[in-house]
Amino acid sequence: MNPAEREANLLDVGRRLVAASPADETEALLVEGRSLLTRFSRNQVHQNVGTEDVWVVLRLVVGGRLGIATTSSLRPEALDQAVACAMTIARASQPEEGWPGLPRPEPVKPASSYDAATAEAPADARADVAAEIIEAARRQRGEAAGAVEIEESSAAVANSRGVAAASSHTRTQAHTVVTCGDGSGFAEGVSSRLADLKPRALGRRAAAKAAASRNPQPLPAGRYDVILEPPAVAEWLEFLSYMAFGGKAFQEGRSPFSGKLGQRITGRQVTIWDNALDRRTLPQEFDYEGMPKRRLALIDRGVAKAVATNYYRARRLGKRRSTGSALPASTGYECLPLHLFMKGGTSSAAALVKETNRGLLITRFHYTNILDPMKTVLTGMTRDGTFLVEGGRIVRPVRNLRYTENILEAFSRIDGMSRRLTLARGPAVVPTVRVREVNFTGTTEF
Repeated sequence: MNPAEREANLLDVGRRLVAASPADETEALLVEGRSLLTRFSRNQVHQNVGTEDVWVVLRLVVGGRLGIATTSSLRPEALDQAVACAMTIARASQPEEGWPGLPRPEPVKPASSYDAATAEAPADARADVAAEIIEAARRQRGEAAGAVEIEESSAAVANSRGVAAASSHTRTQAHTVVTCGDGSGFAEGVSSRLADLKPRALGRRAAAKAAASRNPQPLPAGRYDVILEPPAVAEWLEFLSYMAFGGKAFQEGRSPFSGKLGQRITGRQVTIWDNALDRRTLPQEFDYEGMPKRRLALIDRGVAKAVATNYYRARRLGKRRSTGSALPASTGYECLPLHLFMKGGTSSAAALVKETNRGLLITRFHYTNILDPMKTVLTGMTRDGTFLVEGGRIVRPVRNLRYTENILEAFSRIDGMSRRLTLARGPAVVPTVRVREVNFTGTTEF
């Protein structure tokens, strides 16, 4: 079944569910797709697996009471059971305060990220990507481990107020950790097109870091200037989104943005926005309520500008329309920006190193956790390529360190960013960033 046929089928099922529903209002979200994964380790491909999934989320409203149920089947009996379950939950629930009804349809701009060549790529194509990464590792006498993944999906949303939207997407990702003795290096690539991954370059980058990371030396805990490469920046940005950018947490007073819109919360050099229509990310036309995606300024030159909303949260906050940030109704976060961007600067990654008297170059973070969401305090570890910089040069690898840092305060201490932006997992499109005086609170033996 091609994407157009799959979209039409999902919309047809969704419309029939809405038409037959006994509820006052009904919304059906249907997602169908497959994920194909090739894993490799010790310079050998060792696993090819694939899954095909269907996911249906039903939101029924009875007298302002909401019931949500899910199923992983399009069989009529499974859908009927999900409708009955949602009705039972709705009737047993308390009325939703200020329920404005489900959203009405709005025009959706096309922004397809579907690539037929990627969707049709055989297992051999994924193995070829892995082979190029492995060859780069071997040239450094290293061992590569990682994965190559292709996802193809179609989604449709229909509701009883006339929303009917469908689209298809492809997504591909390769990531690797190369080890050379006690040294390790990481690299990743993300795109909607398999042809864009550039596996040889990924392998070379990870292998070069691994070779340079051998025999890491201990470094005491303390405050260090850091140069964060895109995977590290993207991780901080993603966690900041969970803590600060959601409309539900904002209205409930659980967001560091609560009561601070229009106020300066970080340095003037920081501008962050969400834009699912930008071709530099993994484009998406509409959210999980079928509302159109649009650009949303979150922080503009250090000033808190807005939070993400779905239709219900927008009306509760006195807005006429959603920001196009609804998550599936079964998700507790309710609404979040999913396609983050951070404005770059005028420098280059190499220049940021050259201009650093003493600090750390950090490839990525690992095992990041939230300590205090209101103060945006995170803790985590450096991983797979941490280097000491002195006199504008990378002088040696160092053992990994644990950081504990207030992210908004750290963003106030940014004093350099690369001009180039990179798409990292998230997805987030971000520069390389230099931050002064990041707090490292612990050391490791590796």
